[in-house]
Amino acid sequence: MTTTPPGLRAYGFDGPVDYIERITYDIWNLPHRDLELIRKYYAPSTAIHLDAGDLVGDEIVIANTHARLRTYPDFHGVIDDTIWTGSEEEGYRTSMRWTWTGTDTGGTVYGPATGRPVTFTAIANCIVHGEVIVEEWLGANPLAQARQLGYSHEDAVQATEYPSATRVARPSFDFTRTAEGDLVRKAFTNALEGRFESGLYAADCATAFAPDVQRDGAGAVVEWATGLRAVLGLLTVTVDDQYSLPASDKLPVRVATQWRIAGTGPKGPVEFSLISHHHLVEGRVTAQWLAYDELAFAHQGIALPQPATAA
Repeated sequence: MTTTPPGLRAYGFDGPVDYIERITYDIWNLPHRDLELIRKYYAPSTAIHLDAGDLVGDEIVIANTHARLRTYPDFHGVIDDTIWTGSEEEGYRTSMRWTWTGTDTGGTVYGPATGRPVTFTAIANCIVHGEVIVEEWLGANPLAQARQLGYSHEDAVQATEYPSATRVARPSFDFTRTAEGDLVRKAFTNALEGRFESGLYAADCATAFAPDVQRDGAGAVVEWATGLRAVLGLLTVTVDDQYSLPASDKLPVRVATQWRIAGTGPKGPVEFSLISHHHLVEGRVTAQWLAYDELAFAHQGIALPQPATAA
């Protein structure tokens, strides 16, 4: 009986960053776009966890990718960062943040083609064993896509189906806490719970609250967290996974975190996932990217306020 090596070098990849970024570009981007590679890098049992409901198996990934490319034939993605942990012996966990652009010439679930351009961001947290993604958590915001196409909150809800009650999938593994991770945990949790500590955020901290909502200033973080508590009440904040990379010549300390946040909406208990990337400089958060599904909130009767101005 043979077993699959957990590492990547046996398959010709120079580590986890080379792997996840190379296969992403090879699957999605022209001129060498090749959707058949999904069958190589996703298994029939691979689960992709979203607040909209889990997707299971390579074939549904292929179908969804075809649908996206029919809408946006000029789709082009650029990977902004990949944070990772693991080893050749254990396998890897990667957190890849990317931005894609495209023009709606094929129509969406929201309606016929609009001809409008879209800029979209997402964070994919993958568990990689050998050369296969065996499990994934995806942070994406389809309501931001609908807004850019000219559709309303109500339009997006009517055009889509979501579970009546969202339950976030928990990882089956533990993670190792770090000082950098604990700083992010404290800064972000305290902000969510109404105990914002200015000493943990740079005054000009840049935050991407959604693909179409970017604001500068620590005050915008307070405004967003206050709006979240206004619609969900008392929040329970849990970290399900977290890992970081040290500073380099070109980049500061970077921390990837997978959060589970619970509260109470007009239809009852609400639980949602949020994946974040944080940059740290001299013990303060200088930039953060938040990936979560606003449309999941909308299906629970919640219009999540977004910061209107920088502070």
